[in-house]
Amino acid sequence: MKHILILGFIVGLFGCSDQAQEGVKLTGNVEQFPEGGFAYVERVGENGIEPFDTLNVDSNGDFSEYLKIEKPAFFRVNFNGKQIISLILTGEEDEVVLNAQGNDPRGFSEVSGSYDTEYKNQIDAMMQEYRVKVQGMQQAQRQARANNDAQAFQTAQFQMMDVAKKTEAELKALIREASPSLAAFYGLQMIDATQNFEFIDSIATELQAEMPENFHVESLLSQVATKKSLAIGKEAPEIALENPEGEIIKLSSLRGKYVLIDFWAAWCRPCRAENPNVVRVYNEYSDENFEILGVSLDRTREKWLGAIEQDGLPWLHVSDLKYWRSQAAIDYQVNAIPATFLIDPEGKIIAKNLRGASLEAKLKEIFG
Repeated sequence: MKHILILGFIVGLFGCSDQAQEGVKLTGNVEQFPEGGFAYVERVGENGIEPFDTLNVDSNGDFSEYLKIEKPAFFRVNFNGKQIISLILTGEEDEVVLNAQGNDPRGFSEVSGSYDTEYKNQIDAMMQEYRVKVQGMQQAQRQARANNDAQAFQTAQFQMMDVAKKTEAELKALIREASPSLAAFYGLQMIDATQNFEFIDSIATELQAEMPENFHVESLLSQVATKKSLAIGKEAPEIALENPEGEIIKLSSLRGKYVLIDFWAAWCRPCRAENPNVVRVYNEYSDENFEILGVSLDRTREKWLGAIEQDGLPWLHVSDLKYWRSQAAIDYQVNAIPATFLIDPEGKIIAKNLRGASLEAKLKEIFG
C-alpha cells in the first residue's frame, strides 16, 4: 500500500511538473540587470500594450520562463523600462533564446528560436540600411541645392528612386518568403500600399486563410477592401466640381488624355513647394495628350484663386471648398496632401502619388 502511495505521489509530482512546463520556453541572459529590477513580457492586443507575464531574472542575469501562447501575437520583453525587445511568437516554438544588454534602449540584443521574430529582425535590418542610404542621398541633394547644381540634384533624386525600388523588391521577396505569418504582416507596413496593392492583397489572402480571426489580419483585410476600389487598373471615380468660373468640370470629359489628378490646397506647404516642379512637367508635356486636374481642398475661394495666380498654375482647377469633406477627397480616400492619381486615356488609374522625379520618369516612360 505504501508503495502504491509513493508511486502515486511520484506520478502526481511529474504530472504537475509537465503541466507547469507547458508553453514556449523563453530563456536568456541580461548583461546589465540591477538588483530589484523588473522584466515583463507584454502583448500587443486590440486595445494596446497588455501585461502578459513576468520574468524572474537571477543575480547572474539569467532567466527561464514558460509562456502559454494560444495564438500568434506580437510581444515585447521589457527590461526595467530601459530596453524593450519585440518578439513575434506563435505558440509553436519549443525554446526561444533572448540575450540582451538590458539597460540601454539601443543596446545589444539577439533572438533565436522564433521563425517570425528572425524574419522581423531581417526586415528591420533591411529598412535601417535603406534609411542610412537615403540620408546620404538627401545630404547630397542639400549640397547640390546649396551649390545651385541642378544636375547633381537630379542625379541624387534618381539614385534615391533606384535604391527605393531595389529595397522594395528585396523586401517583397522577404515578405513572400515569410508568409503566411505575422512577420509578413509586419513587413507589409513598410510597403507603399498605393504602388503595391496587388502584392498586399495576395499576402492578405494568405494571412486570412492561415489566421482569419487575428485582429491584425482583420484590420489588414478591412484596409484592403477599402483600397480595392482605387487599385491600379481600376476605373477612376468620377469627379464633377466647379472650376473658378463656376462651371462644372467632369473628369470623364477628359477621356482620351492622360490626366494627373492633383489634390492640393493653398494652405499646404509641401503642395506649394511641389508646384514649380509640376508646372515644369506640365509645360513639357501639355502638348503630348496630357492634362492636369487640380482638386483643391481649400475652404475659401480667395485663398484658392490667390494660390493659383501666385504659383502660376495653368491647368484645370476645381473645388467645392469643403476642405477634407470635399466629395472628391472622400471618393479618392485622400487623407493627406499632396496626393496624385495618374489616369490613362480610358479613365483607369495607372499610378499614384507621383511627384518630382517619379512623376517626370513616369511621363517620360509614357511619352518618350
